[in-house]
Amino acid sequence: MNTPTQAALRRINRDFYSQYAADFDRTRHPGGWPGWRRVVETAAQATNRLLRVLDLGCGNGRFALFLQHNPELLSHGRFIYNGIDLSSELIDHARAAAASLDHIRFRTDDIESCALDEATYDLVTLFGVLHHIPGFDTRRRTLERAASAVAPGGLLALTCWQFGDDPGFERRRLDWASEAGVDPAELEPGDHLLRWGPGDSDARRYCHHADELELDRLVEGSSLTEVARYRSDGPGGRQNLYWLGARDGAATLS
Repeated sequence: MNTPTQAALRRINRDFYSQYAADFDRTRHPGGWPGWRRVVETAAQATNRLLRVLDLGCGNGRFALFLQHNPELLSHGRFIYNGIDLSSELIDHARAAAASLDHIRFRTDDIESCALDEATYDLVTLFGVLHHIPGFDTRRRTLERAASAVAPGGLLALTCWQFGDDPGFERRRLDWASEAGVDPAELEPGDHLLRWGPGDSDARRYCHHADELELDRLVEGSSLTEVARYRSDGPGGRQNLYWLGARDGAATLS
């Protein structure tokens, strides 16, 4: 995928989250995804200290609130959290929701290129992120950067949104022909333009469907060891494909 096409795809999503951040925030609740419980329990098993979390592509901060509302999942019931997202509008919503919690911090930055501090984390997450990153090579580099922030004994958790397996999403797919700056010849298998919201809405997002085979390619040669792979969330508990990778053999759940 060439650079102009990647820039056009990023613009689509940047414009979407700028314009529809409030609507998006209202549909994303701190109750979180069912699959998150297994992630947190697995990470908590591997450390005897408060959990240090880096949430890349944190959106409106709902994972931070999930941790806050479910202390029983943590080995000490406590955590410190840093969230990063490109959308300043979503970060504003995240900060408002966690304004009284000084162990939760957010910043606006591009997770594909931002400087990560020298600290490492017990849990690094990429939830609902990879499907917005254009180009396999860029997705792979982003995953590798995330892995570099995992502490010894820590865990990286990512999800691949399996919307391509859901016939209900077919009616939300839009034609690329009218999208300025996007060369269909440069798109990769699994790249889609999806309508968001009501059927007559102009809101749209670039989304990529990464299946099991692509996930295998993404994590091939990773510095982390796969400890779990499973599906959860959404109708039938199949909407997200989770991959959990540990540094130095963190604990796994059955």
